[in-house]
Amino acid sequence: MLELFDNKIFPCKYSDILYRVKSFNPNKYSTTRNYINGSVSYLSPYISRGVISTKLILSTLLNNNYNPLKIEKFIQELAWRDYWQQVWVWKGNDIDTDLKHTQFPITNNSIPRAIIDAETGISAIDKSILNLYETGYMHNHLRMYVASIVCNIAQSHWKVPAKWMYYYLLDADWASNCLSWQWVAGSNSNKKYFANQENINKYCFTNQKDTFLDVEYAEFQKFEIPEVLKQTNLLNLKTPLPSSDHIIIKNSLPTLLYNFYNIDPTW
Repeated sequence: MLELFDNKIFPCKYSDILYRVKSFNPNKYSTTRNYINGSVSYLSPYISRGVISTKLILSTLLNNNYNPLKIEKFIQELAWRDYWQQVWVWKGNDIDTDLKHTQFPITNNSIPRAIIDAETGISAIDKSILNLYETGYMHNHLRMYVASIVCNIAQSHWKVPAKWMYYYLLDADWASNCLSWQWVAGSNSNKKYFANQENINKYCFTNQKDTFLDVEYAEFQKFEIPEVLKQTNLLNLKTPLPSSDHIIIKNSLPTLLYNFYNIDPTW
């Protein structure tokens, strides 16, 4: 796992971002993406902020002569991002509620304190939460693990925890974030997502035993909330905004209309 992110990991110059798109090799994505050191693109912050588009990424890969069949999984992930956006467009504020099924069971509408404090006792999970606070990044597989623990083990409704993660993510995208949490919780899918300690050990290169997740999958059907997850907190998230000078628009200069997520700078 990357321990520290700086402008070398997430560069801010547009030319450097385009170089990252052009130099990304997606051939190993499908077989390694679930591992914390897998071959992932680290392009999501730029997609979610509208700096580059999924269309630009795909066209670049095809122009680099990658076989679409061999990089199908990566193409699917690009499509999922666009799909979640279109669901948001179609459903509007309905995505803020249980979309397909009512999440069940629910014992609270908050978030476990152990998650906020990164003290679940699952070393890979706690490390990823601290990394999120420090860098704004969390590997996608770890996001699923956290959501599963919160929604399906601690029985918290998905919305407050989804807000918590959205607040810290550098690539925060409410459509993808919200609807993915619902997918894990079963309110936007036909079954809940669970991961046990063996699964986490495999993909995070840990060797933990005797945690509350160190069980067979069948045991999740009758799972009691672990003591460490019972204490919950309400969120108090605030975004400090810098003071800004009065804006003067010079009509003689070209104007760029910025739209979250989906417009290229060269549109």
